[in-house]
Amino acid sequence: MKQVADNIYRLGTAHHNFYLLTEGGKATVIDAGCSKELPKLEEGLASIGLMRDDVEAIILTHAHADHIGFAAEAQKSGTEVRTHEVEAPIATGDVEGHAVKIPQLPLHKLGTWKFLIALLKEGITKAPRIESVVTFSDGDVLELPGNPRVVYTPGHTIGHSSFYLRDSKTLFSGDALVTRDLITQAAGPQMLPDMFHTDPARARESLDVLAGFPTNVVLPGHGDQHLGSVAAAVEIAKR
Repeated sequence: MKQVADNIYRLGTAHHNFYLLTEGGKATVIDAGCSKELPKLEEGLASIGLMRDDVEAIILTHAHADHIGFAAEAQKSGTEVRTHEVEAPIATGDVEGHAVKIPQLPLHKLGTWKFLIALLKEGITKAPRIESVVTFSDGDVLELPGNPRVVYTPGHTIGHSSFYLRDSKTLFSGDALVTRDLITQAAGPQMLPDMFHTDPARARESLDVLAGFPTNVVLPGHGDQHLGSVAAAVEIAKR
C-alpha cells in the first residue's frame, strides 16, 4: 500500500489500482481490485490502525473484473457496495454478458501476456457478482468518508462513474482517464484503446466532463497519479 495523497492510499498491482480513503477513523474503498486482493485491503487497513469494520462502503467506478473483484466477498461479511444505477444490473449479474464489451486482445504482443498473467495471479477470472448494491446517481455527494461526489463518465461501460473530492480537489478517474497503457505500458495521461470501451465515442465525451473539475491530483484505475490539472491531462489524452 502506498500513500498517494492526504488520507488516500493506493493498492493493487503495477497493472491496476484500487484506493482507500480515510477520514475520522473510518474509510471508503474505491473499487475492489481482483478477487484475490481482499487480504491486501485488510493488511493496508491494519497498517494504519483500522479494521474491515471501519470501511463504510466500497464504491465502484464500474463492474469490470479488475474493479469489482472482492466486492462480493466483502459484502458477505457486511460491507456495503455501491455503484451507479445504470451499472447496477451488470454488477449484480442481472443482464447478459454481452452488456460488457470483451476486447479482442492482441495476443501476439508480449505486453498483453504480461498484463494478463499479472491479473490472472490476482484472480481476475473469478469475479462473483454481487447479491445487491446500493445505487447512486450523477452529482450525488455520498455521505461517506471524504464525501465523494459522483461524476457520471460513461463510455468505458454504460454506467462508469468517477469520484471527486471537493475539499482536496482529488479526482478518481477509474478507466475514463488512465496514465498507463495496459499493453505497451506507455506512461502518461491517455484513454484506454477503443477495444476496451463499450462506446469509444461516448468515452471521449466523458473526458470533457472530467476536464471541468479543478484538481490537484488525478488517481486513475491504471497507472500512477497525475499531479495538477485534469484539464491538462485530458488535452494530452486527446492528442
